[in-house]
Amino acid sequence: MIRNLLVFFLLLGASFAGRASAADLDTLAPAPLAVPQAEYGTLLGTGWYIRGDIGYSRPQGPSGTYNGAPFDHLSVVGSAVLGGGVGYKFNNWIRADLTGDYTFAGNMQASYIVPNCCLATDKTGLGGWALLANGYVDLGTWSSITPYVGAGAGYAFTEVSKTVNEEFVQAGSGVFLPLTDPTTGQPILNAFPAHTTGRFAWALMAGAAIDVAPSVKVDLGYRYLNISDARFATDMLGIAPRLKSLGEHQFRLGLRYMFDE
Repeated sequence: MIRNLLVFFLLLGASFAGRASAADLDTLAPAPLAVPQAEYGTLLGTGWYIRGDIGYSRPQGPSGTYNGAPFDHLSVVGSAVLGGGVGYKFNNWIRADLTGDYTFAGNMQASYIVPNCCLATDKTGLGGWALLANGYVDLGTWSSITPYVGAGAGYAFTEVSKTVNEEFVQAGSGVFLPLTDPTTGQPILNAFPAHTTGRFAWALMAGAAIDVAPSVKVDLGYRYLNISDARFATDMLGIAPRLKSLGEHQFRLGLRYMFDE
């Protein structure tokens, strides 16, 4: 009996000794390194923002030519513009952004002389995309209002919609009369497909941002956008009417969200 008790206590002591050694090893083992977690604001920096804009675009000009001869008449109706972008505020004075805007097609009418033929009229639409890199100078803040000026440059894709063409012949009295189908007596209408032209574009901006909530600004702005030129689709004579010095006066309402302000 005594022998059994001795064996029991020896085994119990060995068990406690093993546990104590394990505890000592745990105490000596280095603690796992803490991996710092990047905060949301740290990842984004301190000046990033996104923006969205709506507005109205009123065309200025443009001028047009057919085979080098100027149009007799050209008019374009204003239309809506929609855009957005992402930017960065470097300090209280300087910021920059990249923007993309779409100007919806406004109705356009043009008339021009086709050499040795007739007077032609075109009815179509004029709109397109503008992708710009912009820089701004904020001019200080007064009562939550920050006026600014800016400039931008980039590339524009001008879209001339499907064109309906009608031709007029000059009568002996000098009056132009519609060219008609001899069978039906109806005016002859020709249709030409839509055409897109890509060209350099530049812009000038001015406006004011109003603080309306934490990190949210309302942007009331004006932008003048200039595009070098654009072309219609080629007609039956292999000639593409051309538009020059496309200008747009844009009146815009936007929202800016500052990630870290």
